[in-house]
Amino acid sequence: MSLHVSTLQLFRQKEADSLPRFLDLVQTCNDHSEATRLQYIYDGNAYNEYTSPAALEKAFADLEQFWDKGDYDKDVILFTDREHPLFSLVHTDPFEYTHEDTAAFTFNGGRPLLQPQGHFSYDTFHDFFVAAIDAYKATYAAVYDTDLETLISFASFYGEVEIDEEISTPEIVLETPEQLTARIGRVISPELFNPLEIPPAIYWFNYWNEAQVKAVGEEKIKQAPFEVIEKRADGGYILVVQKENFDTHNTAHLERLAALYDHFDLYSLQQGDA
Repeated sequence: MSLHVSTLQLFRQKEADSLPRFLDLVQTCNDHSEATRLQYIYDGNAYNEYTSPAALEKAFADLEQFWDKGDYDKDVILFTDREHPLFSLVHTDPFEYTHEDTAAFTFNGGRPLLQPQGHFSYDTFHDFFVAAIDAYKATYAAVYDTDLETLISFASFYGEVEIDEEISTPEIVLETPEQLTARIGRVISPELFNPLEIPPAIYWFNYWNEAQVKAVGEEKIKQAPFEVIEKRADGGYILVVQKENFDTHNTAHLERLAALYDHFDLYSLQQGDA
């Protein structure tokens, strides 16, 4: 069975200098709570104590020297703790061929996000999700675990191409009823359309910006079977499938998610923009 790893991913339009946004995000983590305070920078060789934005900027300047020499195996990763981190935080690689800047939180594997088994109450994590969006000025955000991301991405890929027999089907896809896989995986690759104007998928936690809301239809959002539907001052929406941990191995949870895919038919919107 795969290790349970949760990710909070933030997206925004690519900028020539995206580091200041990332520094704001780091500062927000440090201000939010002791649990989310970032204490270490891993530079590919050693863990160094995080002391200031200037030290972090220096770590990225050093990293660029490696990249300039063609060494892309190194990265700068921040941790809340060296031995048992709550999460790590990675800034997007500026050499990636994408139209978006991204920042990704990877939470400690083996535990769900929410209590009673996990790290946060729902309200605490909701507040952190919103704070991260605001700090990074994200135009799209999502929270998912490894299995959910695998199920959506593999199922959509499987529906678009003929799978080579040598490609093994992930365990979560084999375990999930075929009719659910077909409904949840009904999206196309975000490389084929603008994912900042049309939502690329529906995950557990979602933030859709004003352009995405317009593309999908605000009234449709208001009528959707999310447990949490919150309009923000910027015209976007926070959309949460359910306030309890989303378990990709729970058929009832998958049915709830599949109903949302049926409701929005993102596939048709994405195809129209491709």
